[in-house]
Amino acid sequence: MKKIFFSLIILGSTIAMFYSCKKDTNKTPSDTTIETQHTDFEWEVYHKLKAYKQKKNSASRGLYPISLDSAEWYLDTQFNVEEARTEYPYKLEALDSTYFTLELNGSGMAEISAMSTMYNSMLDFLYNIVATSEYIPIFGHIERLSSDNNEAQYVFRLGLGNYYNGNYAPEYYDWKFGNMLGRCDGTHQWESDAGQELKTRLNNPFFAYVTPGSFVGSDNEKIIRYYNENGSANPTLYYDTYDEHPQSSQVNYFYYYETNASSSYDPCLESEEIEFYLDKAHKIIYTSENDYMPGSTIHRGQRPEGLTYEWFTIDTPNGYDNSSNLYYWTHRYYIHYRQRVNIPIPD
Repeated sequence: MKKIFFSLIILGSTIAMFYSCKKDTNKTPSDTTIETQHTDFEWEVYHKLKAYKQKKNSASRGLYPISLDSAEWYLDTQFNVEEARTEYPYKLEALDSTYFTLELNGSGMAEISAMSTMYNSMLDFLYNIVATSEYIPIFGHIERLSSDNNEAQYVFRLGLGNYYNGNYAPEYYDWKFGNMLGRCDGTHQWESDAGQELKTRLNNPFFAYVTPGSFVGSDNEKIIRYYNENGSANPTLYYDTYDEHPQSSQVNYFYYYETNASSSYDPCLESEEIEFYLDKAHKIIYTSENDYMPGSTIHRGQRPEGLTYEWFTIDTPNGYDNSSNLYYWTHRYYIHYRQRVNIPIPD
């Protein structure tokens, strides 16, 4: 592909100042202080967690069976508020997961003692990882896989990273489209690809948070793709109407999608193209679903109102399109949002 000069518009505003000291989370603030500094929702979360922890420490805690939905909320929220608080801008580096079972009381209700057992297992999983690495926990998320009256099965996903106050790193190299095929010059195979280069940068939510906080509530996933799950095409999604792409005669979307008559075609994304997709992905991720993307009167963002960007992953499928009789190569984005709260740790 002929290289065309493309200049990436600076993404977002540079944040000039960061918190110079970490909040003292061991000090119990007065209710007046919390009410003044936090939203009504944060105030509600704080008091719900505080009441729950008091029940955990009570001699009569076995008298408080609760619904499975509530048990999941308490387990997830306590973990994130107490263990996955991020005090400074950070970069997500890895995801890890494991499986847990929550014992129920025979009627589909959760006893606080059983919840405590599962929570301690979640902490053991975390501490075993961070004890042998330099990672910090960014978020935790429990997802129910199955349940009956006697037990519930979960996968626990843990986001790990480190504090990082830099901007998106510039892209200096040309990369194969995906599948860990490496750079276009044949080097770095199985180490990275164009999709991974985008993911690495977009998992640095430098532009989103300048205050401490934790992710709570349900995960909301948005998927950006050319082909829907049923195999149908979605060719109007983020179409490059004004031909902004540096290779606009060949690629016509804000996310990568390319076709060719030959199955042996070897797609290569030059550095200018990767920066184009980075710019557009950033705007898609951070712009509200109720607002037009900057510079557009057609396309809206993906961020649900009231939710905050949490993490991003990507896959890079290729295949044959029977409707066009062409082979295709593409990127598929998975964007995750949750609520973010900034509250002290309840005692």
